[in-house]
Amino acid sequence: MKFSLILAAALVATASFSAQAQHRHKPGTAAHGHKAAGETHAHKSPHGGTVRTAGKYHIELVQQANELHVYLLDGKENALPVTKSTGSVMLLSTTNKTSKVVLTPANDHFVAAVPAGTTLRTAIVSLKANGSSLSARFEKLDAAAKAGKAVSAAYACPMNCEGSASDKPGSCPKCGMALVKKS
Repeated sequence: MKFSLILAAALVATASFSAQAQHRHKPGTAAHGHKAAGETHAHKSPHGGTVRTAGKYHIELVQQANELHVYLLDGKENALPVTKSTGSVMLLSTTNKTSKVVLTPANDHFVAAVPAGTTLRTAIVSLKANGSSLSARFEKLDAAAKAGKAVSAAYACPMNCEGSASDKPGSCPKCGMALVKKS
């Protein structure tokens, strides 16, 4: 009987410790806590979206009108080049319809077009980058949109190029023109 109680206490302590394990970065960088891969990231997101852990990387998802922007981030939350990476997003709508959308590279991130009239509930991002297969699940997207957390595009290309919408100034990923503030 005593042995069973000791064994049970050890199992509970081990489970509690492993659930609070820390994700360590390279020497000289800050460590931060993650409970498991894919969970919400404790740091502020660099582009105003939601950050999830994906192996030694992070994936940030930013919702915009009719599209998703996906950033591959390093341990210091800097966007990594996506030119040699590929990926897709599995979308689940609030009406329980699923669709798979290919991610298109655009400067330092990917863009995925959301089918018109779709209200997203969940997005599962899958990337192949730097020899690694990465994935992250983003849930409750419909609740975030209702709460006003979805980022609206404040800047766009004056030539109305597809995928040029952005929440910050910059240049169009297609034609290179300077983005202009929407009125």
